[in-house]
Amino acid sequence: MRRFIIALSIVCIALFALLSKFEDRGFFRSLDFDVTVKLQERIDKSTRLRTAALIGNVMEGATFFASPEFTVVSTLFLTAVFAYDRKKRQWKLAAMTIPIALVLIVALEIYGKSVVHHPAPPFSMIKHPTTIFPADYINEQFSYPSGHAARAIFLSIVCLSPFLTRLIRFRPKKRDILVVFGAIFYVSIVSISRIYLGHHWFSDVVGGLLIGSGCAFIVTAAVWDEAKG
Repeated sequence: MRRFIIALSIVCIALFALLSKFEDRGFFRSLDFDVTVKLQERIDKSTRLRTAALIGNVMEGATFFASPEFTVVSTLFLTAVFAYDRKKRQWKLAAMTIPIALVLIVALEIYGKSVVHHPAPPFSMIKHPTTIFPADYINEQFSYPSGHAARAIFLSIVCLSPFLTRLIRFRPKKRDILVVFGAIFYVSIVSISRIYLGHHWFSDVVGGLLIGSGCAFIVTAAVWDEAKG
């Protein structure tokens, strides 16, 4: 099973490299624009979401839970949790792959934004450039990949690692199901918010999800024994 997880990691990173090569083509540019426009219109004009500004602020606030600061604190916490086996009363060096994988995410994000050069959405598409939250919007020149999407799915998969065996064997406990749905909701709202708020294109989010997944699977493979695999 560990080999399969490693293979998933390689596939995700390979797909990110492939997307990095072709995401500037006309098809992806058209898709990015259409997804952003339709998503913004769907939310702004929905009869059940009359207070679009409030929804925008909620989405902006949700992305705090995928911010660099929150991710660093969460990574340190998860590293401490995975590092010590209370049953065996011993330390596990494999837990150090968590911060290492986060550094790899940062490196891949820097690569994407400094080499791929995918222009960020124009200022006219940004929703609520100034908000009530501490982290004000920074208009970056290049937006590929989305660091928020990468960090969100990275934290989610790492948190799911202890339950992975039961999930694969289709023998989840109620707690496992709640964690899975919570992780899916968390990743979904962060990803959708980055597009709706005009901070990233659809391809930026996909690229972020790929590098976040690839790095998270590295951690999952490393801590597989600790995760009762």
